[in-house]
Amino acid sequence: MSDGHNAVEPVVIPAAPARPEEYDAATRAVLEHIDHQAVRTVADGRPSSTRRSYAQDWASWATFCADSGVPVLAVTSARW
Repeated sequence: MSDGHNAVEPVVIPAAPARPEEYDAATRAVLEHIDHQAVRTVADGRPSSTRRSYAQDWASWATFCADSGVPVLAVTSARW
């Protein structure tokens, strides 16, 4: 019996590794190169005074976290 619809076969695509250390060496090298390019591009687009300010802000944050016993990159969900 045909209702005018064609059957669609599902396509299963294997999931990419979830963690960088699970990638092969060639993929990790390419991703590291891309990361370095991205960091340089962003840094080159900001004045040195901005980069200095960010570094000072980060140092202040790291000191606050150390004094408070909170991990530097600790996060919680926002509750509005």
